Amino acid sequence: MQYRPLNRRHMLKGIAGLTVMAPLPLWANPMPTVEDIAFDADIPVLGDPDGDVTVVEFTDYQCPYCKLSFIELSKVMVEDRNIRLVLRDWPIFGEVSRNAALLTLASNSQGRYADAAHTLMTTRDRLTFRSTADLLGQAGVDVDLARSDLDARQDLLLGVLSRTEAQASAFQLQGTPGFLIGKALYKRGMTADDFRKAIAQARA
Repeated sequence: MQYRPLNRRHMLKGIAGLTVMAPLPLWANPMPTVEDIAFDADIPVLGDPDGDVTVVEFTDYQCPYCKLSFIELSKVMVEDRNIRLVLRDWPIFGEVSRNAALLTLASNSQGRYADAAHTLMTTRDRLTFRSTADLLGQAGVDVDLARSDLDARQDLLLGVLSRTEAQASAFQLQGTPGFLIGKALYKRGMTADDFRKAIAQARA
C-alpha cells in the first residue's frame, strides 16, 4: 500500500468534526487513578515538569491524528509555559510502533527523549524499523546505545507499555489518540483551541 503523507488541512477538518464531543469526567475512585496515569516515574516529562496542568496523550508514533494533535498542542505550549506533558505510548499499530516507543523511552538515558519524541511525532515519513533508527539518529540519539539500554532495562520499559495498555483498556479507549487533561478524559483528536479550552477548564 502506498503511504500518503499527512494532509494537515484535511486532518484538522476531521478533528474539527469531532470537537462536539464532550469530555468524559473521571468519577470518584476510578481505576486507574489520575496519579497512576499522569505521574508514572518511569515516563519522562515534556514541557514544564512542575506545570500546574498535566496533559497526558495516549499515542502511537504511527497515528496521524496523534501527530496532528501533538503539533496543535505544541503551539499551545509555546504560548503557555506552565503545561506538563506526558506521552503514554500505546503502540496499537504493530511491532514498528512498539519498537519506536521502546527506543524513544530508552533514549532518555542519553538525555535525548524530548528530541526523539518530537522527531517521531512530527515526521511525515512512514515508519519502518530502519527509518525509525535513521530519524532517531538525526535527533541526536545514539541508536546502538539506546538498543543496549533497552536490552538492559527491557522489563521496566515493557512494564511502562503494559501499564499504558491496561489504562487505555480501563478507559475503554477505542484507539489513539486519547487525552487526560486535569481530570477530564477526551477520546478524540484535538485542535489548539480544544486544548486551550480543556486546559482552562482544568485550571478552573
